[in-house]
Amino acid sequence: MTPQALNPFLFYSEKLQSLLSKAAGQKDPALWLYKNDVRTQLFMLEALTRLHSHAFDEKVFDKWNKRFKKLEDLFGEIDEYAALEAQLRTNKKIPKEVIKYFTLHKENYLEKCNRRLASKDWLNDKVLSFDQKIAGFDQPYNEAYIDELRFALEKEVDEMLHFALKVNYHFTKIEEEVHELRRKFRWLSIYAQAMRGVIQLRKSGKRKKYQLNYFTREILQSPYNKLPAKPKDVAILEFDSDAFFALSWAIHELGKLKDRVLNLYQLRDAIYVTGQGNKEEAAKKAIAMLGLKPGVEADTLKEASELIRTLMAKDKILDALIVSA
Repeated sequence: MTPQALNPFLFYSEKLQSLLSKAAGQKDPALWLYKNDVRTQLFMLEALTRLHSHAFDEKVFDKWNKRFKKLEDLFGEIDEYAALEAQLRTNKKIPKEVIKYFTLHKENYLEKCNRRLASKDWLNDKVLSFDQKIAGFDQPYNEAYIDELRFALEKEVDEMLHFALKVNYHFTKIEEEVHELRRKFRWLSIYAQAMRGVIQLRKSGKRKKYQLNYFTREILQSPYNKLPAKPKDVAILEFDSDAFFALSWAIHELGKLKDRVLNLYQLRDAIYVTGQGNKEEAAKKAIAMLGLKPGVEADTLKEASELIRTLMAKDKILDALIVSA
């Protein structure tokens, strides 16, 4: 495999182990890890094991991918409720009982996370056993290795195209369809960061005339779109730079759209659970409190559907992303 200094698995596992070791001495390890961005390290390791599980027949990747994902999911729940708590606290229309609902859910997931950290031995050098298993994957970073990664990535892209074509780009569910497809897009972006330079961007020739303006200042200057430097003496895989930036724009825009509706659902449920009205009344109150219009769900689904149709079917961004060998 690539030298240890460049090994993406060991690079991020070392960062994760450092955070876990420090958290072990904290009164509330989960809260400390959350505040110190452990989720980023888990995301990177989840991405690496996910991609390699698709590319190679090695049980270690699938096994550890599930472990990283289960822990990252808990931090994701903590993050969701903490963000909603902070966001809604500034809205004077929302009763204190409703804010407390989000506070209690955040604390509940912190408790669940602490239990998992303890029961699965994460705070006691668990990551070192991952390093030992990875050491058995002795694959040089050569052209053959890159070909396997490219094949796996192309298969993921094909699955995304099939996912969208199955409903003819007419999405009717925010969580199961729009949010799920956004997750799939996002993995492509995370892979590029996680591989520590093994994936590089190739500058396109003359920029095509796309139907959407993907190249905003925010996207072009985003630190998430600046990939690690190319390592020496290893083969690399290339993404088309314009397609990569366009995909980043789509991930960002779809994130805003799905949050609009999913946050509405969360607030609606909180209003109902705290006795502020029946289900129908709770939905109407939530829409009013967030300053949204009736029919926001249908409007958002229509907007998301058109965005994805343009990205995938008209501008064919995914078709151009992975540069051929």
